[in-house]
Amino acid sequence: MKPLSRLYAKLALAMLLLFVSLGAALILVVNDTSEMVALEITQRINRDIALHAAEDMPLISNGTVNETALKELAHHVMFINPIVEVYLLGPRGKVLSHALPYESVLLQRVDMAPLQAFLAGEQALPIFGDDPRSPGQRKVFSVSPILENGATVAYLYTVLNGQEVQGLRESLQDSYNLQVGTANIIGSLLVAIAAGLLVFAVLTRRLQQLVAAVRTYREGSFRGRIELPTRQPARDEVDELGHAIVDMSERIENQFEALQQVDNTRRELMANVSHDLRTPLSSMQGYLETIMVKPDLSDEERQNYLQTAYKHSLRLNQLVGELFELAKLESSTVEPDWEQFPLMELVHDLVQDYELQARERGISIAVKCENVDIGVYADIGLIHRVLENLLENALRHVAKQGEITLRVRGDEHKVWIEVADNGDGIASHEIPYIFDRFYRPASEEPQTGTGLGLAIVKRIVELHRSQVQVSSELDKGTAFSFWLPYSRLPA
Repeated sequence: MKPLSRLYAKLALAMLLLFVSLGAALILVVNDTSEMVALEITQRINRDIALHAAEDMPLISNGTVNETALKELAHHVMFINPIVEVYLLGPRGKVLSHALPYESVLLQRVDMAPLQAFLAGEQALPIFGDDPRSPGQRKVFSVSPILENGATVAYLYTVLNGQEVQGLRESLQDSYNLQVGTANIIGSLLVAIAAGLLVFAVLTRRLQQLVAAVRTYREGSFRGRIELPTRQPARDEVDELGHAIVDMSERIENQFEALQQVDNTRRELMANVSHDLRTPLSSMQGYLETIMVKPDLSDEERQNYLQTAYKHSLRLNQLVGELFELAKLESSTVEPDWEQFPLMELVHDLVQDYELQARERGISIAVKCENVDIGVYADIGLIHRVLENLLENALRHVAKQGEITLRVRGDEHKVWIEVADNGDGIASHEIPYIFDRFYRPASEEPQTGTGLGLAIVKRIVELHRSQVQVSSELDKGTAFSFWLPYSRLPA
């Protein structure tokens, strides 16, 4: 990574530019402000200098300028304060007289607006007026009207920072105090920059740790989990970012593991499907080949072989049908067709369908429900399929003279449905796997069922936002239960 592309370098460069700009602006602002304050103080202290000077000496006598008095006044004022220049102005601002070399005075008329504002006292100081010796430049001043017979006949105008001030300023450029002040400002800026760089280094250190961890994670092909010394709970955005990165790595790792598990399940499923399809196909092929190669079979033998092949074809058709049904249910394209219906009518219809088959095996099917008018909100076709699979599963595991019980109970929110039997039961270590595709308990005969019925049941129940619960005990029986949303049936 290029040095200037790092976040710390960018922050440091930005801070350096900011402090340099701030320091330059600070020097300019302080310089301008201090100068304005100094000018305000100068003008405030010398506010009445022209008034006192005008009162001490008669500068106008019978409309004539007293040049001697003006020169003497200018001499006294400039002796006390060499930067003050004295002018005598007419009522409209015309320069009537002064005590300066005539060739140095270049402006013959002074703008009276600042002078009137100064006399009125309505404007904040400093107020700047024209400098007759420097046209275009405006300087602080003091002014006082000269009265004769109660009327203003002239103005005594004093420029408080004349041309000598400029030379004085230039001579102070190499002043020790000025150099010390400038050095102090620069030193303070350098200390602030160093402190800022240190603070940025501390603040970006955790970001650098995050970047290093993510870079290592990327170079490791996004495997494993990122370990970061993040604070708990998060105290700032960097901690929140660290927690998010750790959570992200854990989620990615879990997804990798889930993908591996899915891949393993797919391989196992393909192997199971191949095995379960091969068995009936091989049997059908064997019996049909026997009929074809042995023309001397008796009618009874031929009929037995055909019946056996037909039985295997039925099993093959059932297996293929349930495979397609399960694939459709797991494809996220099937949504329940929600409707209200009386649950007990569906239960009694199913019991009637299986009653003859159960009676032939000496098995009884009992229905227990406290409220025969109970209703549910579900997909009647899918729930019919669930109960059908559970009843067939119970019939396969109940011995002769056994009993199957359908229990229905509910409240104003949920209706619980249970299919229980007193068959051989399921071992506790096998219960977590009975809903897997093609899984058969060790006690079950290989040729019974397809191993997909309970997987279909689980998926349909999940589509109804419910769960299947199983309780079983060896040699005592098994019970499957799930719930559906309650629905009040119309009267």
